[in-house]
Amino acid sequence: MINITDDERVEFLKAHNDVKNIVQTLHECSDLWMSDVGKLEKIECLLHRVMKFVPQMDDEGRPKYYADYVLEELEDRDIVSK
Repeated sequence: MINITDDERVEFLKAHNDVKNIVQTLHECSDLWMSDVGKLEKIECLLHRVMKFVPQMDDEGRPKYYADYVLEELEDRDIVSK
C-alpha cells in the first residue's frame, strides 16, 4: 500500500493542472511548447517517485527504460504491465 502525503497531493494537483493545460493547448493550437515537454518530464518523475513505478530489468540486470514500467514490488516477479 502506498501512503500519499498532503504535500504529494498538492504536487499531483499541480501535475493534473499542468496536463490539463497542455492538452488544452494541443486542442486549441495543435502545438506543444518546449516548456510543456519539461513539465511532462517532471510529471513522469513524480509518478516514478511517489507511485513507485520502475523500469523492467533485462536478463543481465540492466534497466529497460524504453519498455513499459512496472510496479516496484512486482518487478522481480516477471509481471509486466499490459
